[in-house]
Amino acid sequence: MLAAPELVEAEPVEMGREVEVALELQRWVLAGGMVWGEERSEAEASHLVERRDLRNAASHRTLRLPGCTIVATVTLRPATVDDVAMISAVTDAQDTAWWGSPDGDIDDTRHELDQVVSQMGSLEIGSRLAIIDGAVVGFALLSGHGQTSTAIDPSAPLAHEARAALFRWLVEAGAGEIEAPAQDLDRLAAIATVGLVPRRSSFELERPGDVADLEPAVWSDGIAPVPFKKGVDDEEVHEMIYSVWLDVDGHTLRPLAEWRERLLGGPWFEQDLVVLARRDNGAGPVAGVALGRRFGTEVGWISQLAVGRPDRGLGLGRALLVEASHRLGRIGVGVIGLGVEAENERALGLYRSVGFEVAREWMHCEPG
Repeated sequence: MLAAPELVEAEPVEMGREVEVALELQRWVLAGGMVWGEERSEAEASHLVERRDLRNAASHRTLRLPGCTIVATVTLRPATVDDVAMISAVTDAQDTAWWGSPDGDIDDTRHELDQVVSQMGSLEIGSRLAIIDGAVVGFALLSGHGQTSTAIDPSAPLAHEARAALFRWLVEAGAGEIEAPAQDLDRLAAIATVGLVPRRSSFELERPGDVADLEPAVWSDGIAPVPFKKGVDDEEVHEMIYSVWLDVDGHTLRPLAEWRERLLGGPWFEQDLVVLARRDNGAGPVAGVALGRRFGTEVGWISQLAVGRPDRGLGLGRALLVEASHRLGRIGVGVIGLGVEAENERALGLYRSVGFEVAREWMHCEPG
């Protein structure tokens, strides 16, 4: 009977020659020492069945059995637009492991890659795929402001090693934050190994898309909802939102162009789902706004909800939330969701009063 395998770490082979893998790796193990999962810049590893040309070596994880050595290679490379289907499949696998089903679709993935290009300049700079035996098993994206997105197919061989390599790349590339669901203790432990620790948490809240339980929105005197006109109202709405948005720790300041692309763009944006309220019976300045949108056909989402300081205390936040929920309900989504910082107790109370309940908790890990 074979003894249990021992996992050891291995250095790349001496450059510029073809070697017998098993013999050479055994020499490395005896010599001691190694790093693994490091990206070799501009390098691709050639993969042969019995012999390997490791002239351009990638990272190696070595599994040693008595009398033999087997190599698995985790290679990182930038994503391209041709990889969108594979990235979407990895996202679906990760979402299913976390939540029981995928959250988005391939159009959402395309939009996310577009945001990387917009914020980082190119996919070469802002993305990496983790590849094992020619298959994409994970990815990491930089999306500006130090924010990131990372997913791993948990069923893939060496998924933990691929995740570790991607986390190291993110930190080396300047990531200021990596997220993890609160229940994914393995991911949180892996994040800790690259020097990031939980600093805050946020919730995703959900309620049924059937909004028959909600009364119509009630607007205070002098304030009225008006149609939102994309390309006309953008600047005024953006200015009002960010006059109050940064009052909450964890919120990000997005310049107008980025805000337009991220919040008013993408395949599922519909301007009729934006609830815009103005003073002077609809003819005056912006008093508040709720940005509704959908992801796929089943999920409605309220991306931002803000009330200007002069108009607080009038029940406007509740009216915006109720009206946004009604509009999303009318297009037939199965669930309506939104996000909130865990410490924002006032907002949490409002959302719960309209039937939203905490469905997920995210830990936001930053440098320790």
